[in-house]
Amino acid sequence: MISSPERFTKEEAWFISPFFTNLDKNVFAAKYLPSEVLGALASRYSRSTKGVRRLFFDEYIKPILEPDLGGADHQSVKEAETMRKELISFVDYLHEHGGWETVINSRRARDFFQKWLAAYGDDSIAQMAGAHIFFENISNVAVKILEDFRIGFAPLEKSTRYVVFDQKVGGSYLYFLEPDLVKSKYGREYTRLMNMLFGHYTESFEPFSKYLRKVFPQEKDQTDRAYRETIKAKACDVLRVCLPAATLTNVGFFGVGQAFEYVLTKCFAHPLFEIRQLAWEAQKELNQVIPSLVDRASSSRGKVYQKYVSDTEKALEKLTQRYIRTDMQGYFTPGVEVALHTGSGTESSSVDLVEWDVDAEDRILASLLYKYSTLPFRQIKEKVSALSQKQKLEIIKKVVGRRQVRQHKLVRAFENTYYKFDIVGNLGIYRDLQRHRMLTQERQRFTTELGFEVPADLVLAGMDKLYIAAVGKIDNFYKRVKRDFPNQAQYVATFGHRIRWYQWENLRELAWETELRTGPQGHPDYRKIEQLKVEAVRKVHPSLVQALKFVDWNQYDLARRESEKRIDQKLAKV
Repeated sequence: MISSPERFTKEEAWFISPFFTNLDKNVFAAKYLPSEVLGALASRYSRSTKGVRRLFFDEYIKPILEPDLGGADHQSVKEAETMRKELISFVDYLHEHGGWETVINSRRARDFFQKWLAAYGDDSIAQMAGAHIFFENISNVAVKILEDFRIGFAPLEKSTRYVVFDQKVGGSYLYFLEPDLVKSKYGREYTRLMNMLFGHYTESFEPFSKYLRKVFPQEKDQTDRAYRETIKAKACDVLRVCLPAATLTNVGFFGVGQAFEYVLTKCFAHPLFEIRQLAWEAQKELNQVIPSLVDRASSSRGKVYQKYVSDTEKALEKLTQRYIRTDMQGYFTPGVEVALHTGSGTESSSVDLVEWDVDAEDRILASLLYKYSTLPFRQIKEKVSALSQKQKLEIIKKVVGRRQVRQHKLVRAFENTYYKFDIVGNLGIYRDLQRHRMLTQERQRFTTELGFEVPADLVLAGMDKLYIAAVGKIDNFYKRVKRDFPNQAQYVATFGHRIRWYQWENLRELAWETELRTGPQGHPDYRKIEQLKVEAVRKVHPSLVQALKFVDWNQYDLARRESEKRIDQKLAKV
């Protein structure tokens, strides 16, 4: 893992060091900052090449120290100077006295938590306090593992759709040097192939952007800024298929103590070195802000849990090898078979609705009416079952008819039926859709064995052959590495390679996900996946699918064009 590439001057460090547990490591926690500030920082974080600490100084400290006062009146200059003095005084106080610990007895509070958590096992107390922690320069493999934790653990990561991953630090591209691979006989070839993928990504960006500007000229009502960002987003959308899962990125989390304990405990037992190392570093930083809430993760109790997790994983791996065929013959075209997709979505991606409730309509309708009756649920469901299809549809339409925008969520009764989708799509699609957490989802390992996808735009631009050749080399390398390092081999799969995962979600979450992810600004790959999911539900529950009013079935050649125009309108008002 590379050390943090961000450096701060002595003055910059003085201003920001009270607010973070360290300034020179990739894992750190935030201190003393209001939640609103951290939320705003996290939002900017996802679309910036900068880390949180640099963003905090540049956007919150520097404007106060060096205000732009060109043409300002005397009163404005005076107010700016007052703000500067107040900032210096506040930071000086934190350096000298610390933060809230000087106001209340934090030791007493922490003793309370430790007493109730250790002696009485009251885990609910650990839901009442939390922390913000940031992981920078970690692989996309690691990010996806960390984001698998759902309850009480909210992530925001750097986007591959709006940030160009062409930077170098110390002359090296930003990818994870997986230690088991680097130390093995595959080490030299691993670094050579990673450099090949990043080199191809970087060298393709400008010629491909030039092609896009030719195909999609600037519209009259589009500002230079909006057009530039639209073309950039389109180029990022297409060229990210070149990036490997080893690509380094940033992610921030807010979590409650109970969630952090669970995350750390499971990560300590993970087969990948990177995950175990991140867990140790995270606990060290969290010990500075919520020590009593994460202490048990590495305690004797935590070690017992870790062994349970590790042993169960190994047992399931062996059972799968014994009883389940793992080759893909007859299931999906493997290897270097190229699946061409158009700007409107992939022909190769697939959605298989494998489980659903036969009595879903009656479940939903009975749940909708239950709140307003005094009868037992069983009797309400019996009465609903006797209704005609026309009457059932009338109830559903009445309930969803007043929804005017997708933000008007379906009522909770729509959570009473579930759908399981078995999905095949490229790793980039999974990276975007995995962030939906109000569902159950699990993936298979990142692999090259399900083939890969070639964006049609690359073909039309005459830039597909080098990409196909590069991915062919990765596929050959993966197959050799997998025999010795099945988990570590995941790092070499590209964002264009297909993987398989399932989603098990209720109808309410399905509505939220499909209506959000089919919007015009969405990536065309995942828009198609969500449309396929709705089509699958329509076949088994044509009445219930009426609730999904705002699924967008249109096709868009340039996804971000209208969204960037709206941003310009908002900026003009500001």
